[in-house]
Amino acid sequence: MRYRPAQEVFSRTKRFVSVQAQSPGQKRLLLTAVENLEAQLGEEEPLPFISLPLAVHAALRGEPTPALPLAVAGTLLFLGIDLLDDLADGDLPRTPWRRFPPAQVQLAATTALCALAPKALAELAAPPERIVAMQRRLAEGLLRMSAGQQQDLGFAGRARVGAQAVEESVAGKSGEEIALWAALAALLAGAPSAQIARYEDVGRAIGTAGQLASDCHDLFQAEHSRDLANGTRTLPIALHLEPLDAPARRGFMRLLDRAREDAAARAEIRRLLIEGGRLRHCAFVVEIHCQKALARLKEARPLEPAGGALREMIRQVSFFPGKTSKENTHGPTENQDADGPLDRRSPIPAGA
Repeated sequence: MRYRPAQEVFSRTKRFVSVQAQSPGQKRLLLTAVENLEAQLGEEEPLPFISLPLAVHAALRGEPTPALPLAVAGTLLFLGIDLLDDLADGDLPRTPWRRFPPAQVQLAATTALCALAPKALAELAAPPERIVAMQRRLAEGLLRMSAGQQQDLGFAGRARVGAQAVEESVAGKSGEEIALWAALAALLAGAPSAQIARYEDVGRAIGTAGQLASDCHDLFQAEHSRDLANGTRTLPIALHLEPLDAPARRGFMRLLDRAREDAAARAEIRRLLIEGGRLRHCAFVVEIHCQKALARLKEARPLEPAGGALREMIRQVSFFPGKTSKENTHGPTENQDADGPLDRRSPIPAGA
C-alpha cells in the first residue's frame, strides 16, 4: 500500500486536538473542524501544508519523518486560515457546520491559529532556541499574510486596481503562507540562514504561482466562480481593467456587477478575457514564479528524492508542466497555448 502522509498527519492532528481541548464542547467543535477539512482535502495528495514541510526537511536532512509533528502545526494553521476565508466569502459548508453558529466557527478558527498551532510548535523535539526561532517566524509569517489579505480585501469591487498590486497581494497572502511552511521545516532541520532563505523563496514562489493558477481555475473553469460572486479582483480581471479607458471601464464594471448572479455575464467575461489574452498573460506570470522556484531550489542543492518531490510540486502548479520539469528552461515559448480551457488545477487548496 502506498504511504499517504496526509492520513497519518490528520490522525496525529485529531489526537493532538483531543488532548489539548479544555472541555467536551471545545473538543467537539475542534474535531468537527479537523474532520471536515480531512473530508474535503484528504484525498487531494499532496497537500502543501503537509507535503512541503516533509519534503524540505528531507531535502536538508534526508529524512521526512521528524517533520511529521511540524505538519500537524501546518494543518492547524491551514485549518484556521481556511475557516476564516470561508466565513469571509460566505462559503462555509452547511454540513457539518449546521450544528454550530458562525461565531463558534470563528472561535474554532482563531483557536487553531492562535493556540493550537503555536502549542504544536512548542512541543516539537528540538532545542529550545530553535523552537523560539520557529515561533518568531510563525508570528512574522502571519503578520505578512494578514497584510496581503488586507490588501486583497481592499481591492474587492474596485474599478481601478493595478495588476502588479494584485500580484503583490497574492504573494503576501498565499506566497508567504507556503514560504512559512518551508521556513519552519528548514529551521527544524537546523539549516543555516542562507539555506532557510533559499527554501523560503522556493515556498513563496510556489505559493504565489499556485494561488494565481487557482484564481484562473476559479474564473475560467469552475462551475460557480467564487471570485466573481464576491467581486474579487484577481489577476485576469486586473489585467483587463488596467488599460481600459473610462467608458470601457464603466461597461466592464457593469458586466462584473451582473456576473455576481448572472451566468451569461460570467460567460461573457470569460470570453472577453480569453480573447484579450488575459489567460495567456496569467499563464506566463505563473511560469515566471515557477522558474524562480526552480532556480532557488537548484541553488539549495536538495538531497534526493526530496528534490524531485519539490520539483514535482512546482511542475503541478505550472500551465506548462512539460517545460517546467526541465530545470534549464527559460520559460514557455510563444507557440505554447495557454488560451484554451484549463486542464490543470493548482495543488494549492482554495483559500490558501
